[in-house]
Amino acid sequence: MKNSLRLLFTALLTLCAVELSAAEKGFAIVIDPISYKEAKTEVDAYAQSIEKQGLKTYIIEDVWYNPDSIKTKIIELATQKKAPIEGVVFIGDIPVPMIRDAQHFTSAFKAKQDPKKMEFSSVPSDRFYDDFDLQFSFIEQSKEKSNQFYYSLTAQSTQVCQPDIYSARMKTCDKEGKSKYDRLKAYLKKVVAQKEAAEKLSQVFYFAGQGYNSDCGLARVDEKSSYYEMFPNLLGQPWSLTYQNHADYEFSKYPLMSQMQRKDLSLAVLHHHGYPDTEYLDDNPIPQNAEQNLDAVKSFFRAKINTGIRRGKDTTETINYYKEGYDVPEHWFTYDALFGDDIKKKDSIYAEQMDLHLTDLGKYKPNARVVILDACYNGAFCHDEYIAEEYIFEEGDCVVTIANSVNSLQDKWCDRNIGMFGLGLRVGNFIKYNPYFESHIFGDPTYTFTPFTKLGFNVNEALYKSNRFWKKQLKSEYAALQAFAINELAQRKAISSAEILDIFKRSPYQTVRFMALNTLATYKDDNYIECLSLGLNDNYELIRRFASIQAGKCGDLRLIPALVSLLSKPSIGKRVDFQLKMALALFPYNELVAEFKKQNPCKDYYNAEEETEKILKSFDNYSDKTFDGDVEQISNPEVSAKNKLKVIRSFRNRPLHPAVKEIIAAFETIAEPDLQTALIETMGWFNMSYKRAEIADYFKTVSENEKYDKSVRNEALKTYKRLMGI
Repeated sequence: MKNSLRLLFTALLTLCAVELSAAEKGFAIVIDPISYKEAKTEVDAYAQSIEKQGLKTYIIEDVWYNPDSIKTKIIELATQKKAPIEGVVFIGDIPVPMIRDAQHFTSAFKAKQDPKKMEFSSVPSDRFYDDFDLQFSFIEQSKEKSNQFYYSLTAQSTQVCQPDIYSARMKTCDKEGKSKYDRLKAYLKKVVAQKEAAEKLSQVFYFAGQGYNSDCGLARVDEKSSYYEMFPNLLGQPWSLTYQNHADYEFSKYPLMSQMQRKDLSLAVLHHHGYPDTEYLDDNPIPQNAEQNLDAVKSFFRAKINTGIRRGKDTTETINYYKEGYDVPEHWFTYDALFGDDIKKKDSIYAEQMDLHLTDLGKYKPNARVVILDACYNGAFCHDEYIAEEYIFEEGDCVVTIANSVNSLQDKWCDRNIGMFGLGLRVGNFIKYNPYFESHIFGDPTYTFTPFTKLGFNVNEALYKSNRFWKKQLKSEYAALQAFAINELAQRKAISSAEILDIFKRSPYQTVRFMALNTLATYKDDNYIECLSLGLNDNYELIRRFASIQAGKCGDLRLIPALVSLLSKPSIGKRVDFQLKMALALFPYNELVAEFKKQNPCKDYYNAEEETEKILKSFDNYSDKTFDGDVEQISNPEVSAKNKLKVIRSFRNRPLHPAVKEIIAAFETIAEPDLQTALIETMGWFNMSYKRAEIADYFKTVSENEKYDKSVRNEALKTYKRLMGI
């Protein structure tokens, strides 16, 4: 019987591989049967291109049509002794895991998990397939979209996301007379040709859209200097590193598309807001004269009134609200002025020009070989059409996009290890070592640029080299290798926090120091606190910004002197200023005021007295005083469950360390399992708090106490694991 089952199993799978005795690692191509039938020649040619890179390929036809069986096969291939796979690509209609109860793995996604809005409140994520330690329980298959499968992250799972292999998607749709199979074939031909071209990374472009990182010019200036550190071959080369700011143009999409269509462009990093079908680029331009000011004000009122009407408000009442509230002329609110065909057409054309839409792809042919879309939802592969897939499946030389399936934090390290691209790192390994739950590769994950220099080794093969090898790279002439070595050694537990702190103190490279800071965040010890204190006053904007964010998440009182020192510094950067104030709100008011008076940092200012008074007053809003009365609402019987939930959920983004004891005490007054679970889940976001051990110990006892519902105990176990990093 066992042999019969084995034969049946073999018959259901098609495994095609060219035997290469030299191949020590493998790569899997998982494809649906129709796509393979339609594009077999192109898929086989793609597999051959991967074989040339030294990876043994396995072509697997998906005949199960459910994620669990696919994952089982992937794990089997990844753990086999001979040529285990290091990565996988999903081609065509491969099931999409829609994950729930795992929002802590994402950078920003915190939607209420409404069972009536399953698609909206779940995360499409292939970490289901590539991180073998994550455990999920099956919920249901979508009734509306049969390719979507809903899962919940279990309490038995590890609560740390660290993929074992890398993964990518090649998923497109029928469009404008071309079937998805025709588009797939064209893409595969393109990627094989690009791999044959074996280009070096020689031209980089980056873009800043409206409202991103507080429109901070200093952040973009420092970003440029970091790219020169990461790609030293760009120094001195004409137009090798170019930058565009949305504010430099009335409509930035046209110069952006022109830049992206450059045939010599290797890599593009696009910072902006997004949606599955849109890249949001521009804001309304600042008026330059009286006529433009009038147009801007009229446009503002039209937008507000139309929004109100769409939300069901009475038209006349809405118009009167703005007309009377702002005392503006009545003729601004005539039907033609608000709703006439001419004005609708004008507004429609204007809106179309402000952003880049799916409809632009096709006419717009991006040629950057690799594009990072640092935006929300551009990689929402639960949809048939989405921005990231259009970049690679339309004409142009773009073969890889990296994009997010849900919303994404502005202040995340989207280009961590980006310098390794110039040294030949596979795109798949880039994401494997930067594993946000929402970040995905679209296109070929084995794509590489030819190294710009002779290293004497292949960086992808070096991932399996000894600790001794990587310790040598800490002294490499290339900042990218130094930074990567810190990360690699830390994952292997082969470098101490003291060694990393020493690197932070002495490295002349801002990108190496930044890696040291973020790596020390996983150690969470005294050396990390010292590094944070130093980082708050580092000369690199991104280090100051992340140190501010992490100081708020940590809450250690030893950070107060450095925080207060930074607060009084001029020109720290708009985004740093924003994050610093968010961090200060999580520290005790009295300690902040005392430290400020002790330092008296404004004593040499021209307007010292005025500035000192202003900062002292600001502590009313930027200290724990901001939250006065919030915790009390949780245990107040007169406050509704809805409002209690609102307060509880607010602490996910704002871990109020000074009130940990009070929050735990409030938990003990709650009888409703739903509210208990919500508060426990929120406390899991205190995973960097200096009080995390205290919180973990408490909820470990909750997880073992049978007086609580099973759902509450499971959530308590998850929170314990999150806080302990297991």
